[in-house]
Amino acid sequence: MKILHTSDWHLGQHFMGKSRRGEHEAFIAWLLVLIKQESIGAVIIAGDIFDTGAPPSYAREMYHQLVLDLKALDCQLVIVGGNHDSVSMLNESKSLLSYLGTHVLAQAQLDDLESHVIPLLSATQEVCAWVCAVPYLRPRDVMQSAQGQSEQDKKLALMTQIGNFYQSVYELAKAKNAALMSPVPIIGTGHLTAMGGQVSESVRDLYVGTLEALPTSVFPRFDYLALGHIHRAQAISKDGKFRYSGSPIPLSFDELGRDKTVVVIDTLLLLENESVEQRPELDLFDTKAEAIELRKVPSFQPMLSLKGNLKALLTKISELPLSDKTLWLEVTVIADEYLSDIHKRLLDAIKDSPIELLRVMRKSAVEKKNEIFESRKTLSELTVSDVFEKNLQSNDEIETEEAKILTDLFNHCLEDMEAYQRNGEGEPS
Repeated sequence: MKILHTSDWHLGQHFMGKSRRGEHEAFIAWLLVLIKQESIGAVIIAGDIFDTGAPPSYAREMYHQLVLDLKALDCQLVIVGGNHDSVSMLNESKSLLSYLGTHVLAQAQLDDLESHVIPLLSATQEVCAWVCAVPYLRPRDVMQSAQGQSEQDKKLALMTQIGNFYQSVYELAKAKNAALMSPVPIIGTGHLTAMGGQVSESVRDLYVGTLEALPTSVFPRFDYLALGHIHRAQAISKDGKFRYSGSPIPLSFDELGRDKTVVVIDTLLLLENESVEQRPELDLFDTKAEAIELRKVPSFQPMLSLKGNLKALLTKISELPLSDKTLWLEVTVIADEYLSDIHKRLLDAIKDSPIELLRVMRKSAVEKKNEIFESRKTLSELTVSDVFEKNLQSNDEIETEEAKILTDLFNHCLEDMEAYQRNGEGEPS
């Protein structure tokens, strides 16, 4: 069976006053074609299918139509709630959708672990994979606070309870797996910030209680972990099996420049411990199938962010290759002196062209001084990730794809070092 992992659709989102309805409709249409072409047997949406707890009616219609369309394609659907999703709203149609091959897990159920272990079935009703469906975890869902606990004690207790919850669900799936004649992959889900993940402007700071990010050691040894919340597609484990799919459309301007993707997992290959990221080289002519593969999502709405002094910006705008689709533009003007007519001159530059100026920002000399001050911070004031990111940003010769590869390698090294420091033994690999 092939399983598709996606997350963070944010149906119903308005972006600087602009509706994303057309983009979401185009994405779903593209997704349905992909599912049919590749015979995808199940889709996992790892949280934040809606942008708010009270989405507009058209967003709910798209949600329910998706369920019907996947049913028509004999494709199962697993949805776990995210921090943007309303538990009560997801639950209101949960029972009905279960008859259409859709499983919805809106919140953790400590007294009903069975509900978190979902079998994905083949056309002949054989189990092809188990999904440990864990939604966004609210502290009240997994633990109770004790009086007199320090902040650090609360963090450790919460991390322990989250780990225990994941482990309990995983052990139940393992027991079910042992009863099969031939074991199948066990896939986990999560909607949270895991250590090593790079966030974007559109991602809200997500704290589970007082925890900002969770180490990967919290999770059991899933054959694949489908994560949501961070909008940039990325792996957080060396073998690529713990992964954020990222959002299917850019939800902020700083997400531009990186491909939007969905992840396709082949359960037949998954247990062979193969991954694109484990291979030292990629042969462009190698057609060998991989257990985990990314599918690039097309761009459905032209967006662009430009930065520079006003003269350079006006030149760049005049040279933009435009299409019949309206371009959403963000501009950052770098100017030491105060220019009162910046907005008017920019609007004049895009007059009679298919460009909408959504945001204009100005960087002054004071902000430049602040940047210089930031760059002079001592290493003790920065995290290891901060230092790496600043060095990456300061090198203009590094292309976007190279930056992604370097970031992935850095995250893997950081994960090894953190594991070494926690265990206090052995050597980092």
